[in-house]
Amino acid sequence: MGDLSKNFNRSEFACKGKNCCGHSAAVHPDLVDALQALRDRIGKPLSITSGFRCNRHNQAVGGAEQSFHTLGMAADVSCPAGVSPDALAVIAEEIPLFREGGIGVYASWVHLDVRQSGKARWRS
Repeated sequence: MGDLSKNFNRSEFACKGKNCCGHSAAVHPDLVDALQALRDRIGKPLSITSGFRCNRHNQAVGGAEQSFHTLGMAADVSCPAGVSPDALAVIAEEIPLFREGGIGVYASWVHLDVRQSGKARWRS
């Protein structure tokens, strides 16, 4: 049992930067709700590789200037065994908050965010 939802803990979203914010873990409740819905739909654990990023850490990793990670509204999710990034993105499209938000597909992971400024899609 997680402390944010059935399967997610705040610590999973903590900033992974060094010498920056002290591992703050701001996370928007909509992001947790959408990730939980995705996790329930897939039926497999999801691993958050990057959740909240303080501005200093975001800059250090080359994140977008106004990244949704800095608002606690984005997470990078590694693909569970047997699920490709494309398949994870397709399933994420079934979750309304992600369908209206951002979905970026990378070689082994997917960026998901719950932006409210219009949907965005990209591949790397």
